[in-house]
Amino acid sequence: MRALVRCLTVAGALALALASIASAQMPGEEMSTRLISIGIGGGVSVPVNDAKDAFKNGVSGQGFVRLNLKMLPIAPRVEFSFSKFDLDEVKVGTPGTQQILSGLATAQFFLMHGSVRPYIVAGIGAYNTKTETEGINATSTSATDFGINGGAGLVVRLGHLLSAYAEGRVDNVYTKSGFIDSDQIQVVPVNFGIVF
Repeated sequence: MRALVRCLTVAGALALALASIASAQMPGEEMSTRLISIGIGGGVSVPVNDAKDAFKNGVSGQGFVRLNLKMLPIAPRVEFSFSKFDLDEVKVGTPGTQQILSGLATAQFFLMHGSVRPYIVAGIGAYNTKTETEGINATSTSATDFGINGGAGLVVRLGHLLSAYAEGRVDNVYTKSGFIDSDQIQVVPVNFGIVF
């Protein structure tokens, strides 16, 4: 939890710094009106609830294609994300890794207009989880399950064709019990990236 708090604090400080730079350079300008925007980013992924008993903090990656449709109050996104964790050997009894690869349909709702735009995001999709253990009795298991997510972020315009973003959310994957004694895996990826 401390890592999540530190990450969100850094994200907030970065967002405020970028916001002050953007507002000084481009007061009142709107975001690009292009039909399609592409985003790519990365950061940390923090397991929460039962997942924190099996996984250590990991890394996260994200890529999305967003449709900027003026007639809708939301911006639909097609997105792919990746998280990878080391198993907590002390708690689960074996070394190894867990990775989560997802394909998602999400909706991004901007809360205000301008060169600095906070937003909320939510979506559904398929999550493939793959667990590999090491040692004499090494195993590899994989499953694809349904999941949902929701979170918030901030987009800051850096130029005519480029923006920066910071986004945190909760991914909730509905699984069968495995390394964690639960029918779901919850992780919090916090990503920083660019949109062009």
